[in-house]
Amino acid sequence: MKSYADSRLLRLLVPTLRGGARPRGAAFFLFPFSFFLLSACQQQMANQPSYRPLEPSSFFRDGRASRPLPPGTVPRGRPLADSPLLTGRTHTTDVSRAAGLIGLGTGDLFGVLGQRQASAGPAAEYVSDFPIPVTRAALVRGQERFTIFCAVCHDAAGTGHGKIVERGYLQPPDYHTDDARGLRRRGVTVPLRNVPVGYLFEVVSNGYGGMPDYASQIPPEDRWKIVMYVRTLQLSWHAPLRDLPPEEREKARAQREGRP
Repeated sequence: MKSYADSRLLRLLVPTLRGGARPRGAAFFLFPFSFFLLSACQQQMANQPSYRPLEPSSFFRDGRASRPLPPGTVPRGRPLADSPLLTGRTHTTDVSRAAGLIGLGTGDLFGVLGQRQASAGPAAEYVSDFPIPVTRAALVRGQERFTIFCAVCHDAAGTGHGKIVERGYLQPPDYHTDDARGLRRRGVTVPLRNVPVGYLFEVVSNGYGGMPDYASQIPPEDRWKIVMYVRTLQLSWHAPLRDLPPEEREKARAQREGRP
């Protein structure tokens, strides 16, 4: 049927290509036939031998069309899953992994690094420096995100008296006076204003106690900016006089001494 239609089409086109008169009714025949050809091409292009995600395949032994990633594959343009940017932790927390990376056994190296980690305490597992630049724009962004996601419980000053708490929700710790509850459960008493920034990032990401996690709602960079702003709040309450500008330093001294 298809060969007959093709031959008839050629007979109609040959006189036209040679400059002869076009047969009567050829235009009426070619117009619908062109749609037939286009639809046939579209159907053939749509039915390509490709697989959709998670479809079965008889080509591979395990029957899966979606192939596992080769060992050692890393994403391009994105940080690794264990990067401090995403975890807030240092790479020395997994001693056996560190030993494997440098091609050594875990015997003596495990003991040495384990002793160092134990002597430093659980706080040493977290990064103490921000993995992103600390800029004014980052602090402004952190304040904005803090107001949206955090102030409802922690209040604007970070004292733990937010509107949700006033309505009966579990009161969070005070950023300025309370200790880190997660570290205290591990036998270490550290004020929240002195904990590594990685600890604060981990709590924001994974939650703790009655606090939910925000990893799915806030991108990692914005979580770090929230931690920047929290650290700024803590510094504003406990900054030494020598670190203040001269005018602010004089105001603080006058207030402390009861002078006008």
